[in-house]
Amino acid sequence: MKKRGLLLFLIIPLAWLAFAALARLELILWGAAAGLAVTAALLVALPRGRRWNVFIVFSLLYFLVATAAVAVMGESLRTRVPNLLAGGFATLSIMAGYGALEGILFPAQLLELGYPESKRESPIIRRVFWAITLVWDAIFLAGLAVNLICMLALRGRTSFDVSTLASLALLGTGAIITPVLSQLLPRRMEHKLVEKGPLSAGWKPPLLTPGTSHAANEYDVVVVGSGMGGLACASLLAQAGMKVLVTEKARLPGGYSQTYDWQGFPLNSGPTILLGGTEGGVLHALLARLGLLQDITFRRLTWGLVDGDMALRLGLGAEQDVEKMARKFPRSRAGLEKLLSDLRRFRGEYRDRGDFLSSPLPASIQDYHEQFLRHPLSARWQNLGFEAMLEEYGLEPRLVRILSGLSALLGGEPSTFPAYEGARLLTALLIDGIHYPEGHISTLVSRIVERIRSAGGEIMTSCGAEQILVRGEGSRATPIGIRLSDGSQVRCGVVVLDADPRRLASGLLPPSLLGGDFLRELEKLKPSCSAFVLHLLFEEDLRLPDRVFLFPAQTRRVRTGDTFLEADCLLLAKDGHSRPDGNGCVLMVRLNVPTRCYPAFEGEEENPELGPELTALIKEEVASVLPATKRSEREFTTLPTHLARLTSHGQGAAFGFAPHVDQWYFRRPGPRLPLPNLYLVGAWSRYGGGVEGAALSGAVVARELCGESPYGLPTGGTPVREMREKTSRRKGRKEPSPAPASGDSFEARGLGDETALSRRGRSPRGKGCRRKRGGVEHEGN
Repeated sequence: MKKRGLLLFLIIPLAWLAFAALARLELILWGAAAGLAVTAALLVALPRGRRWNVFIVFSLLYFLVATAAVAVMGESLRTRVPNLLAGGFATLSIMAGYGALEGILFPAQLLELGYPESKRESPIIRRVFWAITLVWDAIFLAGLAVNLICMLALRGRTSFDVSTLASLALLGTGAIITPVLSQLLPRRMEHKLVEKGPLSAGWKPPLLTPGTSHAANEYDVVVVGSGMGGLACASLLAQAGMKVLVTEKARLPGGYSQTYDWQGFPLNSGPTILLGGTEGGVLHALLARLGLLQDITFRRLTWGLVDGDMALRLGLGAEQDVEKMARKFPRSRAGLEKLLSDLRRFRGEYRDRGDFLSSPLPASIQDYHEQFLRHPLSARWQNLGFEAMLEEYGLEPRLVRILSGLSALLGGEPSTFPAYEGARLLTALLIDGIHYPEGHISTLVSRIVERIRSAGGEIMTSCGAEQILVRGEGSRATPIGIRLSDGSQVRCGVVVLDADPRRLASGLLPPSLLGGDFLRELEKLKPSCSAFVLHLLFEEDLRLPDRVFLFPAQTRRVRTGDTFLEADCLLLAKDGHSRPDGNGCVLMVRLNVPTRCYPAFEGEEENPELGPELTALIKEEVASVLPATKRSEREFTTLPTHLARLTSHGQGAAFGFAPHVDQWYFRRPGPRLPLPNLYLVGAWSRYGGGVEGAALSGAVVARELCGESPYGLPTGGTPVREMREKTSRRKGRKEPSPAPASGDSFEARGLGDETALSRRGRSPRGKGCRRKRGGVEHEGN
């Protein structure tokens, strides 16, 4: 807590202390005048925007009235000191009640002086202000109660003594407690928040050595699940020379990041937009490190917005996009220009890292404090909702609703979606552009899978993990292997979990090994939404942008059991046909399904009309924008329950834990879990949510196991590059150099072109397990 604001705040209770002390000496007039003078002097000394603090206003009013009353009534008030003090505490209690009703933290205006603006919205600072406010509210009420008792139940000198001494004691207690709370509470909360992360785990990560000799069923690391986080982790470890096994319950690796082919039509089950495919992004840095930049080409997508009768084709450049929106919303022009300027600043802050495969979060209290000065926009937006952030720019309500609705792309709600993630999304849409791999998301997955295998890693599909085997008990327990679904076992020293962490306590591990605190924190976190996906196949190409955010003119609702599913935002993704003639396309339409609606899809036999009803609703809404969609040749639907089976995520959660500002980044588990040598990566982890976050979580874990410093602090290990060189010298061979890093139309609606809308060893084979070699699947024995 800054000393200047604290000293200024303490002047107000000192004025009340002076009044009570001088009243104790029977100098009532001097006490009232002293309180009035001190409060008035403070009012003049404060900055203009801070003068009319509610505490100052109520104090000033009371001392004015008290001074006038004492001057008029004179000596007769000497016997009514309890009445005066009761009136003072009553005034302050009324102020406290008014503040409680209006949500006013009366210490805030003074205590936050000296803080950078970015830190004033910090949840830690707000909680400290709440605590100090509650302490003073309790003092005001206690002072009122004591003085009322003295006024009504006591007489003479006893009433005078109890009233003045109790008032002095209460006010003095508040003056002492305030600086103590303001200094101790923030430190404790900051340590709990910042050091709750990976560096707070009570165990040191193992330092893996490349080229270690293992038996056929022994590995350095076993990765459970093959989502983007697990694949990123396994690819970096395999490239570093570790023996890695990836186990996957499904038939194909990739989790949500898969594309199925139906007669040349790509049916995408997951991500349709990638935000980190350009230089400075996580995916770009990962592919550069793996040497895959030349193998994977990203195409820049056009995108558009549709809201009722308004359609905008965007993705042509920041200035052009902002100009188009400003023409539709002329009163928001200044706000849009200011927003674009701040997004450019935010982009610079986000890229203010020498290594884009390292954690963006501060790993120490010093870093945490420094970010408020170095990265003020980032620090402020980490603690703000996306919708509230946009409202600060004075944008028209309709434009705020549209832009905040873009959070549906990442499974968010406008009011609770973190402004930081919203800023990243807007920065990609407006400045860097949004991208998608040529050949679809499956191309990206297959290249990483090939890199894992070419480096000696193994991937087993149709064979999930049933149990994590441990040795020891309590805090001394460590993983020693995995029992697979076919009954076979593999041995390893490190387990990386790329799956729903709630499975840990429901079968993978005994709950006692995770600790009660971890399980309670896990129970507080809410899963994200699932999705209902409709694929419409066409023999012709549709004239619309590659990606479209469609906001229906009126929110449509469909009953899902005891609740309603609201179709307030539809995400459209157009992809071309892969046939030689090049004709035809697929239009994927995604509708987010909240967790409260998911149970209705589990009872599909009881409610068979739900899927067809949603399909009809979506087709009707899309046809109102693009009539050509009525000519679709074929359609496929994917229910939330199908997505749940695809990834084993509870309730089909497409984005892991819900992207809420109150359970984002710091408050998520991982990468290190309470059990030593057990890690969590993917959408459910600390950096997860979206393909980029999942990939970053896997890279952070792999680098830590290789002895690098992904948290900005030394881990005490030797960098993997140095280890590999030492191993190569021992074996008498030259270490190869790393791969070099590189870096029906809308116009038909009559809106005009301007508004019309892109390894080593053998795997343990068992019955039911598949292992791919050379592109051929082999059944296990």
